[in-house]
Amino acid sequence: MTDPKLNKGHSENYFGDYRDFWWNKAFLDLTANRLELSRIGSMLDVGCGNGHWTRLLAPYLSYNASITAVDSDVRWYSENKELEGHIYNLDRSFSLLKGDAQNLPFDDDHFEMVTCQTVLIHVPHPQKALKEMLRVLKSGGILLCVEPNNIVQSLTKTSLSKNDSIEETLDHIKYRLIIEKGKKNMGRGDNSLGDLLPGMFALEELKNIEVRLSDKAIAMYPPYNNEEQVATLKQWMKGSSWKSNTQKDIDFFSAAGEEYMQFYFEYQEKYSRRDEHVMGALQREQYHAAGGSMMYLVSGIK
Repeated sequence: MTDPKLNKGHSENYFGDYRDFWWNKAFLDLTANRLELSRIGSMLDVGCGNGHWTRLLAPYLSYNASITAVDSDVRWYSENKELEGHIYNLDRSFSLLKGDAQNLPFDDDHFEMVTCQTVLIHVPHPQKALKEMLRVLKSGGILLCVEPNNIVQSLTKTSLSKNDSIEETLDHIKYRLIIEKGKKNMGRGDNSLGDLLPGMFALEELKNIEVRLSDKAIAMYPPYNNEEQVATLKQWMKGSSWKSNTQKDIDFFSAAGEEYMQFYFEYQEKYSRRDEHVMGALQREQYHAAGGSMMYLVSGIK
């Protein structure tokens, strides 16, 4: 019998209901108005996954706009009836194709808008991917990339961490920094690439570069019963977004360098019950946090 876990597409564990609460609609409305997305007649979503970002942007495009989505994972480019039906109901045409962000299967100057959401943080050579996106973008077209700074979450306070010592806070930051280093060394991308995007856009000589921050925060407070909180709790139960079915923290530490392995084992021993403490506090309704994050929307004109 085939293990269903082996048939999962990239990031599938993180394409649940939780992602549907990433954005405030009013913010998307304002951003679409500022970028004049209603004038866009053709859009390419790179690394579309299950189509979350495609689905959000589609209603803002011009009537009868042509929408194309690509992904390198067969799980996502083979078929997505739900996404296809959603786009067709909006009277937009839709194509779902196989495509690598660093080698897109399209002619030069093909789309009026090219976009991606949390894709470049997973690409070995993100600048090369940007060049490819620009190659297939028409002159005067919009490039819109959405990428986070994930390391900042190690500094946000919760009801459990508010009294942590400086040393403990530094331990948690160091742990995440080493994982980011190992991930980059493995060619798996940079989890906090969002900070660098404006400069990367400038290197490609894009015009009218604009940087925005999402205004979305999912606050957690008792009794955790609104839709956003319930979806977030379900996501937390699946495990850390830094992990996958094939890669664990120890693999990233090993890739970062042998000199970090002692810290890994010391950290595991010292904070082995950290997740249990969070779950326990949630069950006792003693956990609360503002739930802020740092998600950049960087746009530019070719």
